Amino acid sequence: MTKILFNRSEKAFLPEIDAYIKYFNMKDGFRAYDSSKIEHEYHINDFDVIWEFKGFGGLKVQNQMLIHEYASLSLGSFPLLKNNLKTKFNPKPNLRIFLNENVKSGYKFNDNIDYCYRDMGIDESFLQIESTKKDYDYVYVGPISKIREIDKLLANFSKKANGILCLIGNVDDDIYKTYKSNKDIIFTGKVPYSEVPEIASRAIYGINYIPDKYPFNIQTSTKLLEYLALGLKIITTDYKWIRQFEEKNKCSFYKLNNSFSDFDLTNLDKYPFISQFNAEEYLWNSIIDRANIIEKIRFFR
Repeated sequence: MTKILFNRSEKAFLPEIDAYIKYFNMKDGFRAYDSSKIEHEYHINDFDVIWEFKGFGGLKVQNQMLIHEYASLSLGSFPLLKNNLKTKFNPKPNLRIFLNENVKSGYKFNDNIDYCYRDMGIDESFLQIESTKKDYDYVYVGPISKIREIDKLLANFSKKANGILCLIGNVDDDIYKTYKSNKDIIFTGKVPYSEVPEIASRAIYGINYIPDKYPFNIQTSTKLLEYLALGLKIITTDYKWIRQFEEKNKCSFYKLNNSFSDFDLTNLDKYPFISQFNAEEYLWNSIIDRANIIEKIRFFR
């Protein structure tokens, strides 16, 4: 039995860990654990594979397989410097997993350590929602923070009557104080992930607000995949990754200009949305299968 420990802090929101654990626990010869949910005391040597989602630093092991997963590039101040420091000083693992080629290129590792790509996926619950009554026009899922510049969109949205917007996720205090009295803006706060599909499905349009700046503009938008799985029409900012996604999946989304002056229900009603997105290909089991991780673990073992 190969025992895998997914090592993370309790504050880290990583839905892929739940997906990984479900995936491995359905496979013969594997047992997976989330370090933040193990109730009894344990030692790191109790496990055969140690799996870390990388910040800076990390564990060093001797007789186990060490996996480093880079699900995103560094955020905040001096992101390029942070990427460089992680590249130079993080312990060397036996396998690196990157979100996509953009993320791998951003870290510039120059060694012979094996790697693979594991993109973001969709939980099956997003495909199990039946047709629901539409209670609002738009939904946005994710952090409602100034670092992601969602406050710029809200400032424009609040200038005129333009439908009802539901925001699902943690919200900065100052943003909440500014807009909590606006009858057209609904804050749900952070809700259990299992409740997101039902709430989001009650909208017509999914807002994929991504700042067109590094590293946001070259990384997979999980919210976009989830919106599409729910059958929502997509309103998005215009940036590199979204263009690549549209071409690959034969889609056409409504793109906002930099001033958001075209965020208008009349314009949206006239837009010929196109989506040939195949949600089955983006279910977590399919995503993890294509990464070929099990074979890499077996090869090491």
